[in-house]
Amino acid sequence: MAGYILSSNATDHIIFNALGILVSSYALYIEIRKHKDKNYKAFCDLGETMSCSRVLTSEYSKGFGIVRYLVGENHFLNVPNCILGILFYAIQIVLFCLSDHAIVTSFLFYTSAIAIIGSVYLAYVLFLVLHDLCLVCIATYIINGLVFYINYQRFEQLS
Repeated sequence: MAGYILSSNATDHIIFNALGILVSSYALYIEIRKHKDKNYKAFCDLGETMSCSRVLTSEYSKGFGIVRYLVGENHFLNVPNCILGILFYAIQIVLFCLSDHAIVTSFLFYTSAIAIIGSVYLAYVLFLVLHDLCLVCIATYIINGLVFYINYQRFEQLS
């Protein structure tokens, strides 16, 4: 079964990126609901230090907590991280399906490597700055790792 799940085929790539879109969409839903209703409790809010809604409405949930310092809090580039995730996963699906050209494969590999770097940064923030455990966030880190692995395998085939 593990060999099938990580077989580096198009189906696996589409499934993992579609899961990424779903998880990121749920994260966006949580953000929107929490901003509208401060009493909203997401299914992943399991305790004081295990609250995805607390993490997803923190200062780090938009522009990785960095963009606001560069362009301002209300700038159009300071978007929720989950919107960036939705765009990332959608682009991964479209480009993966459209072409196996070396340039496209390289782009997919390098952008997924950047996503891994972003995941490591956000995991650092999650555990060491916010002192929280966000199941939705951890799910995206795992998905990013799987997408990277598949892209890496495809990239290696070019060598």
